Parts: sequence; structure tokens; C-alpha cells
Amino acid sequence: MTNIYMGHNSCYAINEGMYVASGPMDLGRIAAHLLLHLRDLRRGWTYDHDCNRITMDRDLFEARSRYLVKICRDQGLDDCDDAEILINEVISTLRLPKWTEDLASKYIVRVRSIIDYSH
Repeated sequence: MTNIYMGHNSCYAINEGMYVASGPMDLGRIAAHLLLHLRDLRRGWTYDHDCNRITMDRDLFEARSRYLVKICRDQGLDDCDDAEILINEVISTLRLPKWTEDLASKYIVRVRSIIDYSH
């Protein structure tokens, strides 16, 4: 089972050229996941754990977003209550709050192409 959003071997890394940096599911990584969840919701599709395209509807968006709190709590992290507040806000507004945009971008890794197009 492949991770969809996190890590250099994730579906996002392979197919989109970006991914959430690996590590504990802290507030920054949650914000980064939410950024990608919103992207998927807007375009109407995402990936399953086999990296196949599937429909991203509001129910899947909410389920994936809420699951981040469970991961945070399972890891015993301190900012899970703040994360839950953030997730609830994003679910209700379908927007990432301004204060989290820089935070999220710190955890998004862009994959460089191995092909040099500069010539």
C-alpha cells in the first residue's frame, strides 16, 4: 500500500512531482496535506493507495482530512487539538487560512526533473 501524499515514493511524488515531507503528522504536515486535499477536490480527482486515479468528492475530502487528526493523536503529538480546529475550518470554508499557507509550503517538496531542458 503506497502513501498517497507523503514521501518521495508517494503517488504524489511519482505522478505530480511534489509531495509532503516525511515525518510526524504535526501541524505543518497537516497543513501541507490539506493544501493537496483541496487541490484534489478542486480538480475532482485524486489517487487511491495503488496510485490509480479516483474521484475526489466532498465525502472523501472530509474523510481524508479528518483522518489526519487520528494519525496525529496516534503519534502522541502535542498540537492535535489545533490541527483538529484547522481541519474543521478548512472543511467548512474549503480554504486554507492565510496563516497556514507559509507553514504548508515549508513541507511541500518539489521533485526536480532528471532531464535538463535548459539547452
